[in-house]
Amino acid sequence: MERKVNTILNCYYYGFYLLAIITAIVMWQGVTKEFIPILPKDSTLGLIVQYIVIFYTIISVAGGLYCFKKAIDKVRNTDDKEKQLLTYKAWGIARICVIGFGIALGIATFYWMGGYRSMLWCGAVSTIALYFCKPTLRKMELELATDNTEQLNN
Repeated sequence: MERKVNTILNCYYYGFYLLAIITAIVMWQGVTKEFIPILPKDSTLGLIVQYIVIFYTIISVAGGLYCFKKAIDKVRNTDDKEKQLLTYKAWGIARICVIGFGIALGIATFYWMGGYRSMLWCGAVSTIALYFCKPTLRKMELELATDNTEQLNN
């Protein structure tokens, strides 16, 4: 069951990196072929989009990591292993989706705003945060262990 949960989480994990690559290709093609008009960064709409992307990046990274930790803390001490794994899978998918969407959003707004680097940095922050969410069997064991010091010594 652990391997199945890990495989599902890895599909989501790598899927969001693939989504980022596809977003970069589509937005680059759209902007260079002038299918997508460039949004001026100093316009009212441009400023609103910047604030939304920056706000989303801050909230999604902090909120995604914190909510996952709190949800896992609630089921860590239960004896029902299946409930632990289902909760881990559900919150793991949610964490990867919330943070992974920030990568695509940052890349899309980078191209949409004509190469405005602050938006690329928002995507980079989400990329780094998603890297720390990489699902592995060992990490799953550590996060679900009732006593982390016991797991670290093994």
